[in-house]
Amino acid sequence: METVTKDFSLTYKNSISEAHPNAKQIVDRFHILKNLTDDMCNYLKRTVSDRIKLIKGNDNLSIDEKPILTKRQQNKIDTANRKWKIIKEAKRLYAENNSKSYIARKLGIGRETVNKYLKLTQPPVKDSCCIIDNYMTLIKKMIVGKKKTKEIYQAMKDAGYNGKMTVLNMHMKTIKQEIKNNTTYLKRCKLKKLFFFDLDNIRNEDLKNDIIYYLNQNKELSNLIDIVKGFKIILFSKKPEELIVWIDKAEQLNIDELNSFINLIESDIEAVKNAIIYDYSNGVTEGFNNKTKVIKRLMYGRCSQELLKIKVLA
Repeated sequence: METVTKDFSLTYKNSISEAHPNAKQIVDRFHILKNLTDDMCNYLKRTVSDRIKLIKGNDNLSIDEKPILTKRQQNKIDTANRKWKIIKEAKRLYAENNSKSYIARKLGIGRETVNKYLKLTQPPVKDSCCIIDNYMTLIKKMIVGKKKTKEIYQAMKDAGYNGKMTVLNMHMKTIKQEIKNNTTYLKRCKLKKLFFFDLDNIRNEDLKNDIIYYLNQNKELSNLIDIVKGFKIILFSKKPEELIVWIDKAEQLNIDELNSFINLIESDIEAVKNAIIYDYSNGVTEGFNNKTKVIKRLMYGRCSQELLKIKVLA
């Protein structure tokens, strides 16, 4: 065997080295970017609030003030807080040398859930992008023009919106308050896309201007975005010698999540360099695994193993 593609698992690395010591090991590019994405998302969750308050006509950027929340948004926050309390209790019990089975029984959760909770280092906050975000400019213009909610909803449908009017009704009070206070909110999930797409790809001019304004205030995030994009260029450049230069430059930012990713690629640096040099990928295998899992979940508890075999091989 000459070449093996894999993820960053140390078990895979050692097993391959033992069974085929002369084989070239290549970390699959999908897994490299997946780990980078996860680390960057963790950085955003740690440093940026879910909704960033931008005050128009003011050079100062307020990110600490709590925005006006809908009842549904507040319920999500309350649920996340309750879950975090359970997670901290699971960690406390585990630190006292209790078994995972005991913790699961004590807290009324599954053993796999206990395993997941013990790995978490921060609250499980999810980015709350909403289906109406892409129509925010249209909604605000029509509110300023004294249009009724039904008229706004119809205009959104004409523009491609396929959601329900109840979603719009749920956010109307918040949007009107933003207009009254001359403020707007930039959602964290919109910033996440900047790690992979250029600003020029954002068609919403208001959103683009808000992002530019925020990045001008947050130089660390702006520099981090440039570093991440630089890594993506190197990954597909066929120039592995540039990886070391990139690592030296990235370390200067001294960002915990970025340092974590650097440590990961340095732990298997030759396999990462091979990912840059060669076109080999286990993407087809990963895709087939995903297809199998989807089929299994769709059929769970309803169909026979024989039918599952037929669907997988079809």
